[in-house]
Amino acid sequence: MTDQLRRFTSRRSFLKAAGITAVGGLAGLGGVELAQRVGAAQHPATRLVASPLKMKEMHIGFTDGFVSMPAAAEPVPPFFPDPGAPKPFTSYVMGIRNLTGMTEAEMFGQKGHGAITGPFLFCEEGQDFRVHLHNLGLSERGDLIDSHTIHWHGFPNQIVYFDGVPDNSLAVPIGRELIYRYIPEDPGTYMYHCHVEDVEHVHMGLTGLVFVQPALNRQNGNKYAYNDAATQYDREYGFLLTEIDNHAHFNDRHVQDTDWSDYKAAFRLMNGRAYPDTLQLNLDPTAASLGALERLRYQPHSSLIQANEGEKVLIRISNLGFEERSMVLSGIEMNLIGRDAKPLTAGRPDYGVDPPAPGGRGDISTKTYRLDLGPGESRDAIFVAPKFSGSGTADVYPFYDRGYGFVNKEATAAGDGFGGQRTEVRVYPKNTLPAQTRPNGLYDLVKKEWTWATGTEPL
Repeated sequence: MTDQLRRFTSRRSFLKAAGITAVGGLAGLGGVELAQRVGAAQHPATRLVASPLKMKEMHIGFTDGFVSMPAAAEPVPPFFPDPGAPKPFTSYVMGIRNLTGMTEAEMFGQKGHGAITGPFLFCEEGQDFRVHLHNLGLSERGDLIDSHTIHWHGFPNQIVYFDGVPDNSLAVPIGRELIYRYIPEDPGTYMYHCHVEDVEHVHMGLTGLVFVQPALNRQNGNKYAYNDAATQYDREYGFLLTEIDNHAHFNDRHVQDTDWSDYKAAFRLMNGRAYPDTLQLNLDPTAASLGALERLRYQPHSSLIQANEGEKVLIRISNLGFEERSMVLSGIEMNLIGRDAKPLTAGRPDYGVDPPAPGGRGDISTKTYRLDLGPGESRDAIFVAPKFSGSGTADVYPFYDRGYGFVNKEATAAGDGFGGQRTEVRVYPKNTLPAQTRPNGLYDLVKKEWTWATGTEPL
């Protein structure tokens, strides 16, 4: 905030605020602050003009449920697998379901069917984006009557009312709904999570990935990470990094208290799955039958990366675990173009002035094989898929956390990185894969069809 915004409100700016408070909410600013900005000529009045973009709405439900960690994991009685988990699941979680398009009865029918991670939320720069949060309650813990919120982590122009921090904004009690309203101005990769009992609720699974597409996308039909032609890409894949402490998840299911200072992760997750489950394709949690993959019904998001040779691939990563991560892509050089939803390429905005001045800063993007990020941070990187070698169906490059832990170190374990944050980049000959139309969309080369998690709408 500038010194201008820190000053006490004058009588003149207060009267202005009284007339435009409601409109101030549309711009993601409190009415008083907006009046001060307009009065100081820091922002033109055109900021109050309604967006020409079509409004976007999504419905998501917070509840609980069960998921499955890799089947070959070494048992740790009584914490893992949880004896209270119905087969074929192993672990109790709190999770999020996409309820968009459902009737009210169908929505509450999802109680007890929470998924990790939550649905990907994305919208366009300047779009009126509304997210309906439904608190469905917990099926396994009727004694817990926690309210829930959505906190869009890192969102720079949020009003307090919709910020999700429970001591100064609304929270949603069981059986109720709250509509969160955003008009984002800064493209990039973010994350969202519940901010009530946030250590417990974040770790238990009330988390998701959220990103904003730049206005440049609307100019020529190409896809960009930021408002810079240098950030053009062909395919994009998002990853939310989290962990599971078996003891904590057991405690929540069996009405035990958790000492979070004794935190010790047993599994490190990418999009709610641990290796080798990360390599399975996207799943539809509403499908009648998933066969051998029934155990992953409530972990619908894959972490596999596909590309034809020569294509540009955007990787979006957010970390909502409690550990630092160091993600390595062996054999493929990446260009780090975004950090915490701020571009690093030439001409990036100068966020040291208000409003941000376009085109005022130099290129600080970085060529690297490794992406380091701590809890609450995000990174955007682009790589060019290497030339196909000509042998086999696809060339495989590992993408993994070099600090991952092993669940089972015996020779019978599922392989390097088992139980950790590890996936693959698979590079195919030119024209093998059709154009990607949805984030994290994966093509099933056997069935000749696309797979994506339910509710992941087209770009």
